[in-house]
Amino acid sequence: MASFVCYGLLLEYTTSGGRKLHELSFLFVTSGLYTLTAAAGRYVRGETLTTIPPSRFAILGLTSMGSTFTSVRSLRYVIYPIQVLAKSCKPVPVMLMGTLMGKRYDFRKYINVVLIVFGVALFMGGGKESKGKGGGGGGDDEEKSSGSQFLGIILLFISLCFDGGTGAYEDKLMSVHSVQPFDLMYNIQLGKTILAGVSLLVLNQLHIFIQMCQEMGLLLVALGLSGAMGQVFIFVTISKFGALTCSIIGLSRKITTLLASIYFYGHHLNGIQISGLVVSVTAMVMNFMGKSKKGGGHGHHGETQITKEQQEKEHEDEEMRKMLTEYQDEEEEDGDVELAAAK
Repeated sequence: MASFVCYGLLLEYTTSGGRKLHELSFLFVTSGLYTLTAAAGRYVRGETLTTIPPSRFAILGLTSMGSTFTSVRSLRYVIYPIQVLAKSCKPVPVMLMGTLMGKRYDFRKYINVVLIVFGVALFMGGGKESKGKGGGGGGDDEEKSSGSQFLGIILLFISLCFDGGTGAYEDKLMSVHSVQPFDLMYNIQLGKTILAGVSLLVLNQLHIFIQMCQEMGLLLVALGLSGAMGQVFIFVTISKFGALTCSIIGLSRKITTLLASIYFYGHHLNGIQISGLVVSVTAMVMNFMGKSKKGGGHGHHGETQITKEQQEKEHEDEEMRKMLTEYQDEEEEDGDVELAAAK
């Protein structure tokens, strides 16, 4: 949890106080470090390489890159707590698309989504931001509380749509192909690294990348390493304590990150914004409690021990794959399993 909290605080630092993080440079460095981490994890676990064609992973890499790019770009227009809360609305585009395709969800899930959206709306529209102390100047916060905040919300919505596309396409691939957690992470992050590198060259932004490395190279590496270490901790947590414990830590991490951001960067909230924050966090907890009650049945009584062990291993790999891919960009996002739950 500490690694992801550090990640969030570092990300807010690089995008506040007048600093503007170059998204392609961020993607190239962090995705490269994630790729190395996934390669090491794949080697240590002895995972079997998937037979999925690289072109399929290129699509996943493109949608995942689009989500990260728009999410990080939104921080030019909204403060970090708004981004974290808005990304909690991840089920919205998934459920909208699922409903249009004839899929039905539990009434509880609709209530949770409505509460989260309502809380986020209260938080964003509750009042103008006061001057922050950690970002290095009130002008930055004032700019983010003006009409430009609307552009940030649009970018976050686009990011959520990319998230939905990534999850849907990934589920489609997983229904016909077998791929293990770190192998999936490796291929997606490798695709993002290549796409970001090619974009830097094609868009003639290599000089910006060099400038970014000179100005905040250590911060970029710290962001990549903190996020990469989080991937390793996810694996260890699921392996040793199970997916439920990892989900609890993920929820705690999101709440801790919000509180740390508000405290360290001096985001002064009025009563309406505090109410919105409480409503959103309460909805997250309710959503988690609803999912945790669904654990239940682990197979039939007549199964052999070997079959049970195989099922447990497959279930562990599936949960790990979902959480690893959701945490990779998250930067911003949390570790809840919204897309998995909507499957």
